[in-house]
Amino acid sequence: MARHPDPSFRHFAANAQASASHSPQQRADEDRELLARAGQGEEAAVRKLYRAHIGKLQRHAARILGATDPDVEDVVQQAFLAALDGAAKFDGRSSVQTWLFGIVTRRALDAARARYRRRRFSRLLASVGLAGPDNGHQPAPDQAYQAASEAERTLAVLSPLQRVVFVLHDIEGYTFAEISGLTDVGISTLHGRLLSARKSIDAHVSSDLRDVRDLQDAGGEDA
Repeated sequence: MARHPDPSFRHFAANAQASASHSPQQRADEDRELLARAGQGEEAAVRKLYRAHIGKLQRHAARILGATDPDVEDVVQQAFLAALDGAAKFDGRSSVQTWLFGIVTRRALDAARARYRRRRFSRLLASVGLAGPDNGHQPAPDQAYQAASEAERTLAVLSPLQRVVFVLHDIEGYTFAEISGLTDVGISTLHGRLLSARKSIDAHVSSDLRDVRDLQDAGGEDA
């Protein structure tokens, strides 16, 4: 005996198909309408806008701050609240998603800069003997053999702005003009930071390779 689909399932499938058939322009228009309504305090619009973009925003913040960074969720939430507060300022020259990416980028950059300053200050204290013995952080030995951890360690040698421009340009594929719009930093400055980032990464990788060769040579001599 043939089974007839449940009416609620047919309704869900029809809605899913209609949503999938939306053109990029239709989705952009819907996002703009959602943002306007969310900015006016409509809770349903806030929830829908949040669900539509939260995943990409969290991944974007994680790429800037680090996949395991504890500030990722807080940065994204602050950025989303800032977007709601500033919804009336959205001028429509970009998509809502690009606009949200810009807010998350600036918030993540602010958080990274603040942490970078704290770390520099901690190193300064350590250099004059004022830091406590537990201020440093040593990664677990097995992390050195994990690809994700190695990538994070490589990016960690960069300053906040170097990391942002490297992630956005060389990983995400953004142009310098787009990155400038996201960060409010001039294109010439971004060029310089990207070159510096690439040199730092090259030097870091070369240093790791030298360390590996030294260990191999030492092992050979012991044998």
